[in-house]
Amino acid sequence: MDYQINPAAYASIFAVPKAVVEDNLLLASPTALKALLLMLCRGEALSVDEIAKALKRDAADVADAMVFWQQQGILLPAGETAKPLPEPHPAPQQPAAPAAIKPAEPVPEKKTAPDLPLSRPTHEQIAIRLQECEDFKVLFQEAQQKLGKTIGYEGQSILIMLHDTYDLPVEVILMLLEYAKSKGKTGYKYIASIGKEWSEKEIDSLESAEEYIREQHTTDTVWTNFRDVTGAKNRNPTAKQKRFLLSWSRDMGFSDEMIALAYEICIDNTNKLSLEYMDRVLLSWQKGGVKTPADARRAQEQWSAKRFGKNEPKPARAGKPESVFSSDASYDLQAFSKRAIGLEDLQQPKQ
Repeated sequence: MDYQINPAAYASIFAVPKAVVEDNLLLASPTALKALLLMLCRGEALSVDEIAKALKRDAADVADAMVFWQQQGILLPAGETAKPLPEPHPAPQQPAAPAAIKPAEPVPEKKTAPDLPLSRPTHEQIAIRLQECEDFKVLFQEAQQKLGKTIGYEGQSILIMLHDTYDLPVEVILMLLEYAKSKGKTGYKYIASIGKEWSEKEIDSLESAEEYIREQHTTDTVWTNFRDVTGAKNRNPTAKQKRFLLSWSRDMGFSDEMIALAYEICIDNTNKLSLEYMDRVLLSWQKGGVKTPADARRAQEQWSAKRFGKNEPKPARAGKPESVFSSDASYDLQAFSKRAIGLEDLQQPKQ
């Protein structure tokens, strides 16, 4: 369902800077967005306490929000001279004459592969295929070596049907068998299920098979460490978890250590696991060139110095642990894991 603004709502309006949406919508916290909207609506200077009271939010959270908008150039301390914002991206030039509107292309339907038929090829049919195609002899021989067992009638039938029903080349089937063995699952039912998945995803070449296996191994490695840190119970990541993990590790290039640090910052500030909050933290680090825990520490120290002064540490909030950026903070994954599952306090004891 599509939505539009009710024209009646325009009876009373206020302006919102374009940079808020284009540059900061993903980075700003809910408190930061609410605080800014309140200030834009009031159209006057407001104190942190006034905003906190109006929003029923903790004053420290509101203060963080104000510093965020100040760093983005949206807010200025009361009485300070206006500063120019970075030049916006130029809008694309409009053509002299409107281009003809093309009809929307239909969204391709997701390919669905059938299950392997219950009726299997007979012994005679298998023998004929072996005589007709030398590749099947190679397939059976290599399959026995990869799976470490004799390929009898059931295995021969499944391998032939993977080729005939799912149109998988022999070399791709061999890679499929190698992948199944790496997962510790060499049963023919599992092999058939992987064949169906590869057919639906159109993994029908060595290149696409290698890319799929590489992606799965990356996800498995990152998920194992993430599960140890967070105490997640599910053995395999959900589709949402997999999407975030691949984005953080493969697309953004963050190490398991940095992902663990983002998790601890998330817990420190929200007392719960939020993939969306962690994503905002990692996006801000990527934007600021933060790649290591030392980079993150320096960024936090610079922020604290700008807000509280060089020699004044950020005050701890009532009932909340000290920041993970304290001088004795540990960035060891094993230490993260212990704290996540309650084997030691979140804040390490000072020496």
